[in-house]
Amino acid sequence: MKVSLEIIASEVTCADQKIDDLREKEIVPKMMLRRRLTRASKIMLYLAESCRFKQGAVVYGSAYGELPAIAEILSAIYSHDAISPTAFQNSVYNTPASYFSILHQNHEEILTVSSGDQTSQDVLKTAALQALYHQTDVLALCTETINIDNINEVNSCSQYLESGVACRLRLSDKEPTIFPEGKIYNGFMPSLNSMLELHEKSQSIANPVVAISL
Repeated sequence: MKVSLEIIASEVTCADQKIDDLREKEIVPKMMLRRRLTRASKIMLYLAESCRFKQGAVVYGSAYGELPAIAEILSAIYSHDAISPTAFQNSVYNTPASYFSILHQNHEEILTVSSGDQTSQDVLKTAALQALYHQTDVLALCTETINIDNINEVNSCSQYLESGVACRLRLSDKEPTIFPEGKIYNGFMPSLNSMLELHEKSQSIANPVVAISL
């Protein structure tokens, strides 16, 4: 079965170390909430804002999840220090999607996917199912934030220690105009490849439509 989805909007952001301007003060005016945000959460909120998406079903994906928060917890355990309640709260995979929901009071369904290198591919498949079920726009979004101490000792696959990609998708009855080829994007985490390809191909096509195989 194939589901045709129109790409209404898409956005990519990345940096070798830390993304400079995620507009968090503008997007999250309440300081108390803004102070609790993880890097992945800030990236998600920025990408969602760039796609003009605040209400609706969301499918969020990450291969490595909240690695900075997890590293902070493990460091505290190793040093016999107290674990930060905020780090503990922020250590789960759905942290960015939860902050998105809180900020925009979005009560629609949110799903989190983690499938290693296939994460963005499975996010798109899940988003297609959500579009079929809800019959409304769906936000598909992936982030990777691996900027932790000594990461270069183990990182051999990514130039960008912070990165994210988002696509706002809508069910369509039009013929596909985008045909993914499994392109690999050097410098990015492999978990983002499928959605990076949709973003790239959609930039040069009016009303881009992709068929997602389920």
